[in-house]
Amino acid sequence: MKIGIDARLWNETGVGRYIRALVTHLMELDTKNEYVVFLRAREFHKIHFSRSNWQTQIADVSWHSLAEQLEMPGIYKSHNLDLLHIPYFAVPFFTPQPYVVTIHDLTISRFATGLATTRPLPIYGLKRLGYNLVLTRALKRAQTIITVSQTVKQELLTEYQLPPDKVKVIYEAGELETTAAETKIKAPEPYLLYVGNAHPHKNLERLLAAFPLLKVEFPKLHLVLIGKRDYFYQRLEKQVAPDASDIIFAGDVTNAELIYWYKHALALVFPTLAEGFGIPGLEAMTLGCPVVASRLPVFTEIYGEAAAYFDPYDTGQLVKTLTQILKNKTWRQKLISQGHVQSKLYSWKKMAAATLNIYEDSLSLRSRK
Repeated sequence: MKIGIDARLWNETGVGRYIRALVTHLMELDTKNEYVVFLRAREFHKIHFSRSNWQTQIADVSWHSLAEQLEMPGIYKSHNLDLLHIPYFAVPFFTPQPYVVTIHDLTISRFATGLATTRPLPIYGLKRLGYNLVLTRALKRAQTIITVSQTVKQELLTEYQLPPDKVKVIYEAGELETTAAETKIKAPEPYLLYVGNAHPHKNLERLLAAFPLLKVEFPKLHLVLIGKRDYFYQRLEKQVAPDASDIIFAGDVTNAELIYWYKHALALVFPTLAEGFGIPGLEAMTLGCPVVASRLPVFTEIYGEAAAYFDPYDTGQLVKTLTQILKNKTWRQKLISQGHVQSKLYSWKKMAAATLNIYEDSLSLRSRK
């Protein structure tokens, strides 16, 4: 079987992490099938696979673009694929091959706000319309839909009236991409940590509002935010007082640096209003960092009893929960112990193996028709 994987988001966070883990572990697991990995130019010229059944193909086409709709179907078709895996909702309308699609979350559907765009509102409205059209068609035509939690599966079934057996849940994981030792850095201890992007649904404004209230009781406390310094982070920085030296925007960091930030934090704070899985929480648990997270169905599903929860719409409850965590060393240690156990339930290798089974089942299904 010849399988294509659209990996144009290779270097992105979230979906990129998923793609890199999938390819890495599939190479270890599958020596039988052939793979074609579609990459943007900057990755195509850097990535070289040692396995003879794996090849790369340049596909220097931006996602979420008209060019994606017009050019990618032809690029896919030129490789005579038996199956294509598009690990993101943006499936071009005229994709010719049978395909599997991964839906990570429905955040765009649930947070229709102009704050989540850098575009003028009329253009943003058109892009949202395009998103709905593309997603609806992608779900309808897919052979199999993979999603990363039972929570997202239920949302898909409810909103799009899909057959339940068409949607398969394959969990992600929190194992970091490096086994290197932590890199020592100059950290402003003690500190709370946030890891992720600064899109509006991440609810960082509420975390910034809660922080001065925490400082009343913990005057030496710092807040460290790690994430690519894009438009949304730059906008957030402008909301912070110029003399707020206790709030550190660390930007993008290496994996080795990230290990240090996790290991030495008092807690990871995850105040998001919506999520599909929650990789940073499991990363933190793996490295002995207690997790304080929004009380969302997806987090109670993935983190279980290994996190402390709060109402993400209630600043006072966030402050109260963090205060209890910072004061109660016994509770923090219990969360650390439970986190080690919880994080071991998930692995990227298991994710890749389950995805390979989906590929093989899809081919078997087609052969029976």
